[in-house]
Amino acid sequence: MSRARVRARIRPSRLRLTAALAVTLAATTAATVAGPGVATAAPAAAAAQEAGTEATVPVVVGSASDVGATGFLTDGWVDHWVRYDGTSVELPSISGTYRGSPGSDIVVEANGTHYVLRDMAKDGGEPVLIEAKYWLRAVSGSTLVMLDSYTNKVHLVSRAPDGQTVDREVTGIPYGEIGSITSPAPGTVAISVGSDDGRLVLVDVATAAVVESYDTPDAYATRLQITPGHVSWFSDGRTNVIDRETRETEALPYKAKFVLGDDWLAVEDDRITLRSRKDGRTVDPFLYTRDAVFGSDGTFLVRGSTTTVSDAIFRVALGADGAPTVTVVADFPEPPPLVLRSVTVPSLITTVGARFSWEFNQEVDADFWITNKATGRTELLRDNLNPFVNWDGTVGTLFGAYNGEYAWKLSAGTIERTGTFTLARPTQARDFNDNAGVDALVRDSAGNLSAYGIGQIVGMKDRECYEEGCSPVVYKPDAERLGTGWNTYTLMASPGNLAGGAADDIVGRDRDGVLWLHQSEKQKLLPRTKIGGGWQIYNKITGGSDLNGDGRGDLLATDTAGVLWFYASTGDAKAPFKARKRVGSGWGQYNLLTAPGNIAGATGGDLLARDKDGVLWLYLGRGDGTFTARRKIGGGWQKYTQIIPGGKNPWHPVTDIFAVGPSGSAHYRGTDSTTRPFEAADVLPLRTDSTTYKTFF
Repeated sequence: MSRARVRARIRPSRLRLTAALAVTLAATTAATVAGPGVATAAPAAAAAQEAGTEATVPVVVGSASDVGATGFLTDGWVDHWVRYDGTSVELPSISGTYRGSPGSDIVVEANGTHYVLRDMAKDGGEPVLIEAKYWLRAVSGSTLVMLDSYTNKVHLVSRAPDGQTVDREVTGIPYGEIGSITSPAPGTVAISVGSDDGRLVLVDVATAAVVESYDTPDAYATRLQITPGHVSWFSDGRTNVIDRETRETEALPYKAKFVLGDDWLAVEDDRITLRSRKDGRTVDPFLYTRDAVFGSDGTFLVRGSTTTVSDAIFRVALGADGAPTVTVVADFPEPPPLVLRSVTVPSLITTVGARFSWEFNQEVDADFWITNKATGRTELLRDNLNPFVNWDGTVGTLFGAYNGEYAWKLSAGTIERTGTFTLARPTQARDFNDNAGVDALVRDSAGNLSAYGIGQIVGMKDRECYEEGCSPVVYKPDAERLGTGWNTYTLMASPGNLAGGAADDIVGRDRDGVLWLHQSEKQKLLPRTKIGGGWQIYNKITGGSDLNGDGRGDLLATDTAGVLWFYASTGDAKAPFKARKRVGSGWGQYNLLTAPGNIAGATGGDLLARDKDGVLWLYLGRGDGTFTARRKIGGGWQKYTQIIPGGKNPWHPVTDIFAVGPSGSAHYRGTDSTTRPFEAADVLPLRTDSTTYKTFF
């Protein structure tokens, strides 16, 4: 059994338990209520009562891992052998693991190829050392049940009285891959064998030979159990049972184990309940259970709680009257009072991420909440039991948190602390809702304009879906409504921050050829202002980057004659563009233009153009509003109806692009190369349609 890390938990304080403490059970049938079954006191407690003293049960820090004849093994920071008489023995700390032998009091210390056997019925006795090169799978009495991974053979390894190691290979195992190996009782080993059909075989340890064999529908049966009367395993939501004497089969429609002399079933659902095989009585002593360990004598141990005991290890056995009894055999240490020593939360956050940390006097589950004061949106930030949260600046599913004031709350147990911080990250290009993320502008069929985070669009597929047959989970991105009435425009573009405001601006041309400016101010657009008329001569406009090196976004437009014109921005909202400059002719061959920014490392913003054959061409910007000769990127781009900027590439000082069409979309990461400017397409499920995702720019 592997060593498990035990974590401190906050729970109500309670009186120290005594070994005599037992739980009174009520056994019920469908129509009647029988009298209670009262548990008998543990031997040490009975003796303590006669002497007029109180005997406390052992206090442990780990759950039960193996059940022996007179006690059980616990698994925690420090392993113990806990006896049913109320005493316990601390086992030496090692870098390996401890494993018990069901039905006996042998404990095996495993460390590499070294195995030390101790008889805990004799306070550990004289340790027995065995050297073995195989993989330890089970312990039967003082015999190690081991698997040779190279040969797929099972070996029984023990030490003879003369000190020699005895290594016996088990005979009679059918061909197939060895699955689970257990020791249901001293002297017996159960092995599941995977082949076309599953087999379960029982091995007599004395002869190292298979003595019984059973067919199992599953090649790799799980939760195998061998009792004096039955063989069982769990699969497909059923407990499959074979009577060892008659070989009759039965399928129970629940998860269960045979306990208490084969006459009772421990049914495992949200908690363990006991069901009589004879008369159908049920006993339900627990409020919750976990970490159940079943013994070879029919008794079992379980960690759980009852109406009177909040958290302990209980032993379930048959009482003198034949009814199940539940007795506390181990307690857990009460944690010290929880104390918060410190909380560290930055008052001002100006970067993409931040760390919130705290220190308690013990390891504890803590919740850290943040609430945006302007919107009231609240998010729980957690990172298991770590005393900190590394916040990446997002809330929900990849949605960037808004800049502004936040309230925070730390809570653990009865302790709560609150405070505030301000999130003030620099405004990003194409950030239209002040959440430090690049947005795609989308117009729907009703004329509503919304901002969709590129980060959310790229994250629509679940990146953790790697298993065969696993379907990606598609997350719907959050829409940030910016305005209505945008069906009035026949052409739209976002050239950048034209007027020196808080964020990038938007322009739109109406049906009368008038161009309008919509200045962006954090999470909203200001009322539009008129730029001027006469723009009906253009059939394409695009923008999104600085084309002449003055730090402001600019605009490009092609007229119906195929001439490309450059409009440099002024920074003045009343007259946002300088007089146009002619770039060149022949641009009528292209049906799509986009100016996303620096794609291939040139001095200015670059330009992408797609021709009528679906070939995409790159024009490197010279930094003065003009471009170098075109370079071919590749064909197949006709499947996209719009190509827009996709944000800064995190690995190269260039811009990515996002392309979308009715058959799907893709994110193309820039490579900072003129010969191969983009990596292979990262295909995404978002696609244009006639309603929600009608127009992207």
